[in-house]
Amino acid sequence: MMKYFAWSISLLVGLMSLGQEMLWFRVISFMLGGAPFAFALVLFFFLVGIAYGANRGKTICTRYSNLFFAGGVVLIFAGFIDISIPFIILQISQNHAIELPLFLCFILIFFVAALKAILFPIVHHLGTNIANGKVGASVSKVYFFNIIGSTLGSLLIGGILLDYVSISSMFILIGIVCILIGSLMAVKKSVSSMITIVMLGCGCFYLVDKHTDYIFKTLYGKKQEISVNTYIENRYGVIHIVNDDKVGMKNIVLGNNIYDGMINIDPDNDINDLNRLYLLAAVHPNPKKVLVIGVSAGAWTRALSSFPTLETIDAIEINKGYIDIIKQYPVVSPILNDPKINIYIDDGRRWLKRNSDKKYDLIIMNTTYHWRSGTTNLLSQEMMKIAENSLNPDGILAFNSTRSPDTLKTAQSVFKYAYWGKLGFIYASDSMIKIDEVVAKDRLDKLILDGKPLFNEESKQRENGAYKKTLSTQLLTLDEFEKLQNLGRDLEIITDSNMITEYKYGLFGKE
Repeated sequence: MMKYFAWSISLLVGLMSLGQEMLWFRVISFMLGGAPFAFALVLFFFLVGIAYGANRGKTICTRYSNLFFAGGVVLIFAGFIDISIPFIILQISQNHAIELPLFLCFILIFFVAALKAILFPIVHHLGTNIANGKVGASVSKVYFFNIIGSTLGSLLIGGILLDYVSISSMFILIGIVCILIGSLMAVKKSVSSMITIVMLGCGCFYLVDKHTDYIFKTLYGKKQEISVNTYIENRYGVIHIVNDDKVGMKNIVLGNNIYDGMINIDPDNDINDLNRLYLLAAVHPNPKKVLVIGVSAGAWTRALSSFPTLETIDAIEINKGYIDIIKQYPVVSPILNDPKINIYIDDGRRWLKRNSDKKYDLIIMNTTYHWRSGTTNLLSQEMMKIAENSLNPDGILAFNSTRSPDTLKTAQSVFKYAYWGKLGFIYASDSMIKIDEVVAKDRLDKLILDGKPLFNEESKQRENGAYKKTLSTQLLTLDEFEKLQNLGRDLEIITDSNMITEYKYGLFGKE
């Protein structure tokens, strides 16, 4: 009975510990805006905590005879700490800049990892049968169950439950489970006590609010000039729609604490620079099939539907939470019912590889910041080749470089022609792209949205309107761009292997 109980504790502690590591990764990644080194920081403090906790567990094994009670007390204490984590972060973040909450989180990661790691030597001691001489086999079984629990924790909590339970609530639930398991260890281990603990655990799961947002609720609201319209959280992260009341900007989209667009398609007030999209209507004679990678809150896809020649728009979005955002805003919600628009919840690169037989006239990626974790998957030479394979003759790949000059060099390495446009938007094709003002005006005049011309005579005259901004676009070749910028270094080709936008020339890299 004892060894089976020790195996169970080893599995459950591993599950909660690694599951909590996934929660911490999401919190730290949010605070750092998706910086690629976020996971390394979490892993460092987590492993240091495990090492320290395991050492303390060894000491407990030598000093206490009732290891069940000692281990139970440690788990109960760890559970109360876990429950308090969202409230601690909330209180600190309300009154301090991001540096202090970050430092506090690292201390908490170390502390909670250490507390759970104390159980590791204890369960090995309880689950090891020394009498029969099979010490190695006994230790390996305890370790085996811990590995199973750790794997399940990452998959179950990080990959499944966070679609239904918020990060704040998950911390609380893990804490409750720790307290229940600790209580089971401290009391007599009978069948009735185990059944009671399981029933209490199930009851707590249903009674605890699964959508609390203690950790993130005041991150923007605490600033007087920022107000939050909409908040959505799932396993892909956190989405905020906010207003910057100080400058009068509304419906700003923030994905995991970083600007991800704006819910605006007003051609008279082109604050989100949709002119970069309209340029495609001005330079491509007859686009019929378009692929959009990264729908976000839908403004670009909605504006794209004004192209009169389009027959099909395939739009890929990895985070299904954005669909719920789009439903709430009438300015973009028509894309959900437009028969021309097909929205798929998937990874853009994976979708392209799975649908390599489909060909498009335009592929549009309003890519996030080049230094964020995983952005290499969209900016690398390998991705450019995949996109090129999915383009029809004279097709255009248009994507946001977020002003990373190496993306232009990378596009030029795959396509015959590549150009640097407004705000670093890249246009690449195997055919030359030219802006003929007469032709461009004629094509822009034909854009129709909701049965009306997108640009009326008044909007054509506005200096900050999309019409004039589109026509004033200058497209620079790689040679022209390098001469104009005088970067002081040779541009490099981004690959899946070197990931230079994330590391070498990333957030803290030298541009």
